[in-house]
Amino acid sequence: MLPPASRQTLAALLLVAVVWQQPSTTRANNNYFLPGDSFFHTLLTEAVLADLEKSKSPVFKYNRPDHLDSYFCGYAGFEQLQVKEMSPAIKKNLQSLYRHLRGAYPLRIELVPETKWVRKEEDGDVEVKTGKILRRELNGFSMFFYNADFDANRYRLGLKYNENWLEEVVAFGHSREHAQFEFFVREEKAILSDWRDCRLVKPLDVISPPIKIRRSSNPLPPITLKSKVRIFVLPEGKFSSAFNRSDFIYEVTEAGVQLYGRGGGGKWKTRAYDEDLKGSPAPGKGGFFCIDSE
Repeated sequence: MLPPASRQTLAALLLVAVVWQQPSTTRANNNYFLPGDSFFHTLLTEAVLADLEKSKSPVFKYNRPDHLDSYFCGYAGFEQLQVKEMSPAIKKNLQSLYRHLRGAYPLRIELVPETKWVRKEEDGDVEVKTGKILRRELNGFSMFFYNADFDANRYRLGLKYNENWLEEVVAFGHSREHAQFEFFVREEKAILSDWRDCRLVKPLDVISPPIKIRRSSNPLPPITLKSKVRIFVLPEGKFSSAFNRSDFIYEVTEAGVQLYGRGGGGKWKTRAYDEDLKGSPAPGKGGFFCIDSE
């Protein structure tokens, strides 16, 4: 019989192997925010900023990373997050950071036909063109909502820490054998960290509508934040770099914007970034930037 440590290691390796084995695209489901997830992921775009200006309680749309495939067996989770009475200071700081980052990461757009999904009895969901042309932003900035007490130096960004993801996917009407575990960071150590610490990180504190089976692509009513959050912004959506704390990211608060960079001992090092927003170029593409600079 294997000793306890060896059994734990074997179980971890089997977990990685199972997660790595992706289901058939004809049988798997697409996951949005599940009630046990530690974060809600969206994109910061011009359209989002426009909505922030006109809405006191904006609704954010969940974004599945580009590296995830689209599957044919429906949806699980909530696609929308509403922030009631969002702080005007946070709105202002999000707008300032977006404009600043566009200096290093110029806006890219494409014009695409607008479509909508129509439910047909014989064919299920069918995508139909409306005749309108949409202006779509191709390189929005990744934005994460975490609980205010999430410790970004103890735990890792980009991990859902959801111990009950399988039961939650099933609750939305999907079979266990075809359930899809979707990860933002495709690294063995990320999956192992997620599994190891999933009982230590609380789910994002939200009010969720009743879970029900999703039969179409039409989104369910939005979830709503119950308490204050931390908002992290990634310039290029490099989830692996954020997980490894090896690249620059930003935190947006009511007080201002904080820059995060590689620190000692594998931890984040931070400093205020508000003065840089007034004129300094964003760190990243080309050029040298120091987290200690004033």
